[in-house]
Amino acid sequence: MTVFGAGAFSSDRAMEFLKELAEETPERRVGVLERLFHSVKNQPELVGRNFLPDQVVAAAAIVAATSLGGEQFDERLQALAANDPALDARLPTPAQGLAFSAALEALDSVADRWRQERSKDPDAAGASQTIAVLSQVLAHVSMLDDLDVIWNDACDYGADGEVPEDTPPGIEHLASLLRIHGSVMGGGLAFALEVNEPFRVRRAVEALHYFGLTATAELLEDILGRSLKGESSDSWPTDDDFDDLIDGDVLDSAFQAKAIEVPADFGRQ
Repeated sequence: MTVFGAGAFSSDRAMEFLKELAEETPERRVGVLERLFHSVKNQPELVGRNFLPDQVVAAAAIVAATSLGGEQFDERLQALAANDPALDARLPTPAQGLAFSAALEALDSVADRWRQERSKDPDAAGASQTIAVLSQVLAHVSMLDDLDVIWNDACDYGADGEVPEDTPPGIEHLASLLRIHGSVMGGGLAFALEVNEPFRVRRAVEALHYFGLTATAELLEDILGRSLKGESSDSWPTDDDFDDLIDGDVLDSAFQAKAIEVPADFGRQ
C-alpha cells in the first residue's frame, strides 16, 4: 500500500525520488531538478505517468530548502540524511543556476492533484499547509529574482542614458535614479552634476519622489538649484549628507517596496 502523508518528503514515492537524486553529485542535482520542472511545464499530460506529483513536490521542497524561509524543508532533509545517507539529496549552497520560478510553476501544476491524493488523510489540512508554505517561499524568491533582472536592466539603461520605447514607468524612474546615484558614488555630487545635464538630475529628483525618498529628493533639488546659480560646490551639502540619506539598502528597499506596491509600473503582473 502506498504511503502518502502530509509532508513534502513523507510519501514512499518522494523517498524514492530523494534516493535517486542522491545518487547524482550535488552539482548535477540542479540540472536534474530543472529538467523535471521544464518537463512538467512542456508536457503536463505526462504528470502521473512519467513523473509523479510526489516527485515534483519533493523537488520543489529541495529547491525551497536552499532559500530564506525554507528552513523547515532544509531541516527535514538534514534529518533524513542523518538517518540514512542514501537519502541525502541536498543541493550545494549556494546552488548556482536554480530557477525558483520554474519550481513554483511546476508546483502549481501538480498541487491540486497532490492534495487530492491526500484528501482522506487524517492530516489533509497539513498537506494543504505544506503546499501553501512551499508556494510562499518559492514565490518570494522568484519575485526577488525578477527584481534583480529589473534592477540590472535599469542599471544598463541608466548607463546608456536612455531607455527603450514603452519601458514601464517604474523602470524608467529607476534608470534615471541609478544613473545619478552611480555618478555620485563614483565621484561625488560635484562630479555627478558636472557629467549629467540638469534634465537628468531633475529626472532623478522625480524618481526619488516616486520611490518615497523625499528627503533625498529635496537635497538633490537644492544642490541642482545651487549649481545652476553658479554657487561653488564648497557651499553645497556634502557627499556625506547625500550618502546618509540613501546609504546601504535604502534605495534597494524603496525599489522593492514600490515594485510590490505597483507591479504594473515594473512590467510585472
